Amino acid sequence: MKRIPCYFLSAFFLVASGAAHAADVGRVLLAVGDVVAVRDGKPVRLALGTMVQDKDVLRTGPASNLQARFTDESILSLRENTEIRIEEYRFTGKEDGTERAFFRLVKGGLRAITGLIGRTNHANYRMGSVVATIGIRGTDYVTRLCQQDCVTANPGHLAPDGQYGQVLGESHGTRSIDFSNEREARNFRISESFYTPDAKSPIQQLLVPPNFLANQLEGRKQGGTKGAAGGTSGEQAAAGGVTEDPRGTTPTPPPPDPPRFVATEERGTSGAPAPIGGVPTIAGVGALFDSLGFPGETGSGGGFFAPAQLTLSGSGASTVLLDFTVLPGFSAESGGGTFAATGTSSGSVINDTTTNAINANWGRWTGGSVTELDSTPTPIPISANNQFHYLLGPLTPPDVVAAKNGTFPLSIVGGTMPTNNLGELGSFSIGGPTVNFTARTVSATSFGFTFYSQSWAFPGASMPIQFATGKGAFIDGVVTGGSLNSSVPANLGVTGIFMGPAGNHLGVGFNAVTTGSSAHASTAQLFKCAPSC
Repeated sequence: MKRIPCYFLSAFFLVASGAAHAADVGRVLLAVGDVVAVRDGKPVRLALGTMVQDKDVLRTGPASNLQARFTDESILSLRENTEIRIEEYRFTGKEDGTERAFFRLVKGGLRAITGLIGRTNHANYRMGSVVATIGIRGTDYVTRLCQQDCVTANPGHLAPDGQYGQVLGESHGTRSIDFSNEREARNFRISESFYTPDAKSPIQQLLVPPNFLANQLEGRKQGGTKGAAGGTSGEQAAAGGVTEDPRGTTPTPPPPDPPRFVATEERGTSGAPAPIGGVPTIAGVGALFDSLGFPGETGSGGGFFAPAQLTLSGSGASTVLLDFTVLPGFSAESGGGTFAATGTSSGSVINDTTTNAINANWGRWTGGSVTELDSTPTPIPISANNQFHYLLGPLTPPDVVAAKNGTFPLSIVGGTMPTNNLGELGSFSIGGPTVNFTARTVSATSFGFTFYSQSWAFPGASMPIQFATGKGAFIDGVVTGGSLNSSVPANLGVTGIFMGPAGNHLGVGFNAVTTGSSAHASTAQLFKCAPSC
């Protein structure tokens, strides 16, 4: 569609208002529910086609949304329960240095597709708040102020207060924003998310955007009024704003559905990363075949989780894991590692849990995906032939394990039903598992999987007990020299974390892979000291 010149747009706004009114700066494209502009101290109800004026305070109520297009072709889309003040807006139809677009977000959230103002002189655009200020370089972004009103994916859990945001796309060929507060300023580019709790705290980059940044558009329940030509109806507006750009340019695609967690770079008093959701209290281990990784790469892993990094369903032995996020520095790797990942089950979960003393839970995903959050995140598809095995339990404080002495045999409490690349169910065996707290090792004399079509065998191995300060104690390693059906070389990934308040349980993820083909086998097992330790 042909772009309408800016000066024609300016003239259009003036004619549409019925007179050359200098204070008219935009026009309503969408008004759903309780939407007003406070003008000269009085509320003015907004509807399709209503003019927006300089100095207006725009407000949306519960289950309400507003979308307005300004004379520089920019668009603001307000989610429900939002208030924004137009501090100064000035545009003559061209970039002559006098243009201004200064806004202040008082509460709630919005999506903005920026226009000509600020394209050349970035100082001419500002979206401020009590927490921080957003400056643009021609960008499509979403932001939200959380003031005890941002609900996470875990029902009943509120996200920490502060300002969150994400760069969604580009406008006028550039794709970044400047996010600053009294302490510092940082630049974020397309697909990057950010957060700061207040005006004086460090700004943090988020690994994934929190679920509440996307506007679920409660206003659509009231039935929106379709906008002008090229506009957007209540059914079409989403993600804190529009899913299409009504200016007649190439549509801006909506952002992907965000994961359900807030993953962040926040650092604790020790300087180590810490999750926004709180200190880790849950240990989790898992196993799957990384179909996108290097041949022969083992797929066992584990993490230390705060409750906010997990989405669970059910209770007791019926609890299943639906989603998870492993934050960088919170994986069961030497030094905490840099590994970070997120996963979603798509609801396809088989619960293998049996009653146990520490109320641990384990199961298998047969659908969904797991994504390693590296430089090129790509979801690993989960299926009946590549199931994701998990085991969750209460995390043992590392000092509890460090204080133990002596050698104790381990016995299996229970675990997931082993599966392989053929979708077969099988059995898992381990010879002489032992924990030596004095020497700080966990060892076994052999490992094996048995399926109808496959037989896996691995020699014994010993792995050191490692300690993650402030998190937990774990083992992590690879057993080499194994085989599939006595002929194909294979390796076994082993990752375990101590669980339970007394540190007498060990949850372990096992994943066997061949070095020359895509054959694999997985399980997660819970061990305990026999009889105790």
